[in-house]
Amino acid sequence: MAGIGFRLQKLLSGDSYTDLVKAYLYSAMIAAGPMLVVMATLGIVKRIAQDSLGLDGEAEFMGLVVYVYSFSMVIVSPFYFTVTRFLADRYYLKDFASFSPTYFSVMGIVIVLQVMLGGWWVSRLPIPLEVAVWEVMLYVSVSGIWMASIFLSAAHNYIWMAVSFVGGGILGVICGIVGGYYYGLAGFLGGFAIGQIATWAMLSLQIVREFGYHIAYQFGFLKYFIKYPLLVSVGLLYYIGIWVDKWVFWMSPNATLILQHIRVMPDYDTSLFVAYLTIVPSLAFFLIQMETSFVQVYQSYFVAIRQHATFGVISACEQRIADTISNQFQRFAVFQGLISGMAILFAPQIADLFKLSPAQVGIFRVGILGAFMQMGMIMIINLLFYFDAQLDAVLITLLFMICNAVFAQVTLYLGLPAYGFGYTCASFLSLLIGFFVLDRRIRFMSYWTFMRQPVVIPKFKLESE
Repeated sequence: MAGIGFRLQKLLSGDSYTDLVKAYLYSAMIAAGPMLVVMATLGIVKRIAQDSLGLDGEAEFMGLVVYVYSFSMVIVSPFYFTVTRFLADRYYLKDFASFSPTYFSVMGIVIVLQVMLGGWWVSRLPIPLEVAVWEVMLYVSVSGIWMASIFLSAAHNYIWMAVSFVGGGILGVICGIVGGYYYGLAGFLGGFAIGQIATWAMLSLQIVREFGYHIAYQFGFLKYFIKYPLLVSVGLLYYIGIWVDKWVFWMSPNATLILQHIRVMPDYDTSLFVAYLTIVPSLAFFLIQMETSFVQVYQSYFVAIRQHATFGVISACEQRIADTISNQFQRFAVFQGLISGMAILFAPQIADLFKLSPAQVGIFRVGILGAFMQMGMIMIINLLFYFDAQLDAVLITLLFMICNAVFAQVTLYLGLPAYGFGYTCASFLSLLIGFFVLDRRIRFMSYWTFMRQPVVIPKFKLESE
């Protein structure tokens, strides 16, 4: 599904620096649009909400929004890689007509599921009805954005995708400020939700414009939950792994109780959310550089096999794959290493920009290293999918989830100076194991390619028969 990366690469072939900047800005917005827009929108609305609602009201607003993103991401995670695999197969077969009906079929299931879960969740919270309604609407719209982003990875109009995120963010800020002025917490939450709903609507419109809408529904993707159960596990384990350390901190005695059933750890949460922003450049790099260059040599390898090339030609293609991965990982290490190093060096200045306390600066610095290594792990998992090494991806994500949970509990026991080290150590171990697994896959690529093919044993009849 490197599709949109190839179109963005055309900007890189331009002669001007403007094309270079545009390529990376668009790719950053597409790869991390929800994260960038949400952080920017929340930052503005949070400041206004604090002045209007006070510290307690602002904390309630932030708690409700953070829980929406946490649990919406985890609940839709079983769909993520499974639907992506289905779309990749449809893309290979040039069956673009199935994209839109599949999207609306997936969204039908997701909306019903999330409305039920969201309704059950808000019924347990001591909040007014209008706040509960906007919370559920925000929950459903965010889930829709996660799913729409999968389908648009094969789209052509990357400009519209960027406009969708930015436009929705601006609308969310305006509606949040106006709504908060008149309706308080419900207005701030509703305004922010309106911005996310607008983003979801624009992304959905783009899916229809890109791929048409020829049939009412397409539920063929459901078979992939049975055909590829490991992909379901990877999605669930990975996204639980991202949030499990926050959940551990939220359940600790040190957490802050905002509402009944809503607990947060502001010192830890905010520091890591800001640290995640430092890997946005690498997300853009992976989208338009590493994955696209890898796909080109990857496809040439299998073209050589299908054309019955000699073993020497196939081996040369295999070596090009290894060289491409090695070179791109070196570029990533230098590129992201420089960005992370600068962020660590200027951590106090960045902390002032995001209003982090002195206690949070240390967590932020450690979190930057953790995000750096987590980005490397993300790249490895994506490459393993190309080799169809689903079990390897499951084991790496399982390791990440368990380590992140256990190490978070250990750092809680050790106290504030250790906060963030659990997440960083979990990312480091997962990255280290991932490198060994990927290296083994590359070194024995031809073995895995040929030996996994089905062997048909011919049946012979005796003369007497």
